[in-house]
Amino acid sequence: MTHKKKYHFDELIAALLLGIMAVLTFANVLNRYLLKSSFAFTEEITVSMFVWITLLGIAIAFRRGTNLKMTNLYDSFPTSLKKLSMILSAFIGIVIFLFLVYNSGREIIKNMTFYHTTSEALGIPTWIYSLGTPLFSIFVLKEIVSSTINAVKKLNGKTPDGTEEV
Repeated sequence: MTHKKKYHFDELIAALLLGIMAVLTFANVLNRYLLKSSFAFTEEITVSMFVWITLLGIAIAFRRGTNLKMTNLYDSFPTSLKKLSMILSAFIGIVIFLFLVYNSGREIIKNMTFYHTTSEALGIPTWIYSLGTPLFSIFVLKEIVSSTINAVKKLNGKTPDGTEEV
């Protein structure tokens, strides 16, 4: 039986961003070493991409079930209380990331319409760097919801596709 690897869009984006960051940083190190000068723009780009990759990593962690959990107390709960705590935890996560989407979206709109700020090194409108925050937070929201649904199904004795576990 062959197992086909399923690639997720957020993982591909994260890999691409990480590759770009590595190339930019390596080019900057070489430039500093060989020419004794620095590409100022590389820091500007890599810092923004680092934030974006962090958000994508949170989404990936929720999907894989590897997000930070403190389960000492949870493990002793009866099934009904486990479900309740999962739903409450998901609700809190959703509220936090909706807050992040809303406020980062407001900041982007302010930067586009009122402030018109540009970055130091490249002179790019700063709202472009900020776009990743609400966009990639949506990935996190999707994974919080789907991982919670799958976890509750598992507690009910069902597989994520809804069939009974054997």
